[in-house]
Amino acid sequence: MAWELVRSGHLVRSVRLAPFATGAAAVAAFLAARRGGTHDVIGDLRVLGLLLALGSGYVLDDGAAVTLQASPYSLARRLWLRIGFAVAVVVPSWTVMLARYLPSAPAEDRWALGVGLTVELAAALTVIWAVAAWGRRHGFEHPGVITAPALLAALLLAASIPQAPMLVGSGAQWTPAHLRWSGILVTAICVLIAAMRDPAARWRPEG
Repeated sequence: MAWELVRSGHLVRSVRLAPFATGAAAVAAFLAARRGGTHDVIGDLRVLGLLLALGSGYVLDDGAAVTLQASPYSLARRLWLRIGFAVAVVVPSWTVMLARYLPSAPAEDRWALGVGLTVELAAALTVIWAVAAWGRRHGFEHPGVITAPALLAALLLAASIPQAPMLVGSGAQWTPAHLRWSGILVTAICVLIAAMRDPAARWRPEG
């Protein structure tokens, strides 16, 4: 059934493409404003990753959700299919951006910067999808509208805690900061999986 949705084009037609297009336009405008400059590798990639994440926050919006609740195709499968569509857009875009910017970083830092910034993007994406999935679970047809404020609030919080800095430059704090980012990513994945559980299902004790 999943392949049929993809093959027939129903999946693409059911996804809100305007936010993706807006995000792509914002990325293009940012790159044009930089005029090809790559002097601030970390800052520029963080901004570009934020734009990609914000554009992906609406992928779980589904005006037909009420109708599809009665289908044998589970909630988790429907949401994973939509997330897969977003990943298919984000991964190539992010790969191109890394290929464009990382050569400007010091050779000894490129691997750490690429992995660290990718972890940041993955954490941001997973957080907004977890927020959207919980919104869907509680009856919001278009939970994407709450993902941008949630993500921006989380980033402001991450930047405002001096005891555990999250948004750091390359250096001694880079690895500890990204271990914390990895913790956020794992937590958000768990929350997302929990939000995807069928609301009609009940935990049943064994025996």
